[in-house]
Amino acid sequence: MTEPRLLRDDPVTFEVIRQGLLAICEEMKSVLMRAAFSPLLSLSADLSCAVLDHAGEVAAQGHDIPVHLGAMPFTGRSVLRAFPAHLWRPGDAVLTNDPYEGGTHLPDMSVLSPVFVDGRLTAFAASRVHWPDVGGAAAGSSSITDDIVKEGLRLRPIRIVEAGTVRQDLLELILDNVRVPADRLGDFRAQLAANARGVARLAGMGQRYGGAVLRQVIAETQVHGRLAVRQRLARLPDADVSHAEALDGDGYGGEDLGIAVRITKQGDTISFDFTGTAPAARGPVNAPLPVTASAVYYTLLGFLGGDIQPGSGAYGVARIVAPEGSLVHARPPVPVVAANTETSNRIVDILLGALAQAYPDRVPAGSYGSAAVYTLGGFDPIRGRRFVHYETVGGGGGARFGHDGASGLRVHMGNTMNLPIEALEAQLPIRFDRYALIPESGGEGRWQGGQGVHKAFTVLADDVQCSILGERTHAAAAGVAGGGAGRVARFGRRDRDGSNQDLAAKSGPHRLCAGDRIDLFTAGGGGWGRRTASEGNDR
Repeated sequence: MTEPRLLRDDPVTFEVIRQGLLAICEEMKSVLMRAAFSPLLSLSADLSCAVLDHAGEVAAQGHDIPVHLGAMPFTGRSVLRAFPAHLWRPGDAVLTNDPYEGGTHLPDMSVLSPVFVDGRLTAFAASRVHWPDVGGAAAGSSSITDDIVKEGLRLRPIRIVEAGTVRQDLLELILDNVRVPADRLGDFRAQLAANARGVARLAGMGQRYGGAVLRQVIAETQVHGRLAVRQRLARLPDADVSHAEALDGDGYGGEDLGIAVRITKQGDTISFDFTGTAPAARGPVNAPLPVTASAVYYTLLGFLGGDIQPGSGAYGVARIVAPEGSLVHARPPVPVVAANTETSNRIVDILLGALAQAYPDRVPAGSYGSAAVYTLGGFDPIRGRRFVHYETVGGGGGARFGHDGASGLRVHMGNTMNLPIEALEAQLPIRFDRYALIPESGGEGRWQGGQGVHKAFTVLADDVQCSILGERTHAAAAGVAGGGAGRVARFGRRDRDGSNQDLAAKSGPHRLCAGDRIDLFTAGGGGWGRRTASEGNDR
């Protein structure tokens, strides 16, 4: 298909159905959040929903998590390789979290459910949900390890539901290998409910408009996305730019790890070449190809204006060269859990740093480049049960032309919402001592970088595991067009005996006792442009 014919001949029907597909994704998300057990899902919305076509390509997606959604086409293709179209039946569902075969990291569990219209496989309702724990060496499945086996349970695509009946043997096998299985079961059931809603809505749309029309719109949305990206690229001047930065190590005390990119934009084409990036690391900062691709897709669409509908059509314009076995194309058995939250965000900043050389007015300055993850796990003596907790902390976004950077928010690849400390204190043996923006932590400039966050908490139980995955403790977020750099991040521990200890950006699991405190200071964003004397210094 070279042009979207229905869009040309009947734009009203095309747009009504296209918007309907987007609404289905949002409704799936609403169902999932309302039914989920974990605050990470019900309050923070660490989840994503999408509609895939019969070949596993993304036709529509919700306003969810970029690192989830950019990887979704890889997931769809992986599932279809394992279960070709002729093997699917109504009521089936396939579960997978394999980061090397279309996933992101092990905690992100994906479920695909088929949609049949007129007896023909037409689409899939897809969801990706971050389980707060999938087993492994440490609570929260997000610690410093040197092998994927230690990160948790790895599942290649498995048919978890057959013709409407859950495979209890497989489900029990999974739940026997994760912490707090009752909560994980609740989250899984919420995911199935969301997919069921998506299947029902898509089937209803097919009945209303006809299967042929629905399939045509699903196909044409991808053509439309591809054409839109190429048209935007063609309007911009050509460029050939390169940039490199380094991660704050891998958690094992070694040197910083370089990521390099060369971006070549010519006519209506664009390529991203990561040749020169460091080899895969011992620790969990290695990015599977879907994670690297997600960062590229997110950056490209944001660079082009942010109003092009994301999906496989738009994504497919980007040509990506990522050397296999490098930090940006991980292969088994290297660990990967921190790439989802840390490496992906640093890749975005590196891509923006390259683009800023040719198109400074179109890109923001560097961000806090992280999700600042901390995990907790142990036994809660107050409520008499085991607990596990996973949380991300906001930081400073980069300023851009005309706007200061966002303060205290997740930026770029995360897009999760704030977890209210009151809700967490009501469910966990934890007391929050401080949650505030860090004054003057954003870079100076005509437009200032966003401010980082200071979050501090004291645990109220003994023998609590705590792990930290962070970034930007070494290299600050850079400014653009003469803007200043943001303040770097730092992490620390204050034990109940009064002793203090600095913690590496990636560390753990640490053993905490009741009365021990953790302090997280996330980085500020970079500034944009030089402030002139006439603009003053009191913004």
